[in-house]
Amino acid sequence: MDEDSDTYWQLLKLNFKVKYRNFKEFCAIVRRFYKNRQFCQCDLLLLREYLWQNPFAISKKFLIRHGEKNVHAYGETPLTSLAKIAEACQITPKDVVYELGCGRGRGCFWLHCFYQCRVVGIDFVPSFIQKAEKVRKRCDLEAIDFRCEDMSKSDFSGGTVFYLYGTCLEDSLIKKLIKKFKQLPSGTKIMTVSYPLSDYSSGFNLHRTLSVPFTWGEGIVYIQEVKNSK
Repeated sequence: MDEDSDTYWQLLKLNFKVKYRNFKEFCAIVRRFYKNRQFCQCDLLLLREYLWQNPFAISKKFLIRHGEKNVHAYGETPLTSLAKIAEACQITPKDVVYELGCGRGRGCFWLHCFYQCRVVGIDFVPSFIQKAEKVRKRCDLEAIDFRCEDMSKSDFSGGTVFYLYGTCLEDSLIKKLIKKFKQLPSGTKIMTVSYPLSDYSSGFNLHRTLSVPFTWGEGIVYIQEVKNSK
């Protein structure tokens, strides 16, 4: 009984910490980013889409239906952390940024609104893409493209920057993505969380690392470039 009680209080404490962290993040987003009217409009419309539908629950339901082993794989990059990552990567308006596993697309809207770059968001959960497309059309943002597809089969042509928050991806999928990355022009930037691509292949130059907070704690982001194959 005492052991069960300890477990209950530990879970309650963890739940409180997560909710408090999320509240602080939202306050920071409003304070720092809602001054951008375009992003403010996009974000409020997107939040309204999920007012009665939790994105984590949507993802879990989809993964269960498709027989996936890890049904808790969904995660989002906090926008305050994405801001640090984008700055470190030196994204410009000339870039075409691919977010692989874009989830509900919040990061895609942020990247376009603050860097005026073209953005391609890819995810295989239909509900995420449908809702993101609804907001994109409402805000008339032609420079953002949402695709509901398997990222390992996606067309990466034209991309200059890729962001992969794939801490829960299986090695088999990572290797498929690496094969596609190596076909990109030399100098193409690829940002990964928790592991460098050099752990799997020698076809990349590590440019920089930085530590940023995620919902589960501090994570290392690796910024690397595709090597010249010649």
